Amino acid sequence: MSIFVNRCTPPAYLQVFGEDAQSYLQSQLSVDLVSMEPDDIRFGLRLDKKGKTLAGMYVIKTNEETFSLISRGTSSQQLRSLLKENVVADEVEFLDHSEKYILLTVYGPKAENMFQTLDIACPSEKKVRQGKEFTAFLDPRLETKTYSLLIPTENTILDRLQVTFTDQAEIEKARIRSGLVTIPEEIGPDELPQEGRLEIDCVDFQKGCYLGQEVMARIHAMGKVRRQTVPVEFHSATPPVLPSPLFYDQKKVGLLKSFIKIDPGYIGIAILHENAAKALRKGEIKMQENTTNLKLYEPKE
Repeated sequence: MSIFVNRCTPPAYLQVFGEDAQSYLQSQLSVDLVSMEPDDIRFGLRLDKKGKTLAGMYVIKTNEETFSLISRGTSSQQLRSLLKENVVADEVEFLDHSEKYILLTVYGPKAENMFQTLDIACPSEKKVRQGKEFTAFLDPRLETKTYSLLIPTENTILDRLQVTFTDQAEIEKARIRSGLVTIPEEIGPDELPQEGRLEIDCVDFQKGCYLGQEVMARIHAMGKVRRQTVPVEFHSATPPVLPSPLFYDQKKVGLLKSFIKIDPGYIGIAILHENAAKALRKGEIKMQENTTNLKLYEPKE
């Protein structure tokens, strides 16, 4: 079988609607909602005033008064609380649909064939396909040619498919191999978007004011940050406690933010100071109180 599917309840699936929905979200998120057309999808960030990353979400625009927000890393309660923090007299409401839907992650060499079976046009980059029983999009935060589908919990769409169901670990392995980060586990309240290369697709520098905008503009003018996330691999008799401090020459140079077991060792995402890049390639970065050495993970083709 060459179509693989993981199913779960989406951590957050909110509908945001109201007369001020667009203008309010525009002031809260890092992407430009005004320039989006109906059925466009972007991945946006909710930053704090210091530019640190509090949440990330897929933003689907239906029209100027209706948006859907989907997050893989932040619960509906947390996301709703974050987004409502600055509501004063704005005409905007937040409706939680999370428990009513299933999130399917679809990948594999013949993933696109699934849409033919369902008689659905295959989603294109930055555009969703929507119908009565599904919302489908090409997922920008997972491995290339991975699709996400939202379907109602009572939907029987899976009965029409011949697929292999997989666990979340397989998706995480592919994501780490691609060097993509999760929010807020790997890039979170202590990190800037640029430290995970999120500014490339998830920050619009030409839009107006939003939370963290001044910091984003300052870093954009400077040109770089001093730390970056990198995929790493290591062998260890016991799993490390996260986040695990990383050292070079007895100096702390970063943190291991995540890991997952592969045979025979582990791969994960670390955030490292730029001065430690050469040491990582030489396998000279160590974990705290551990003789384990990390090296740059470079998947074989």
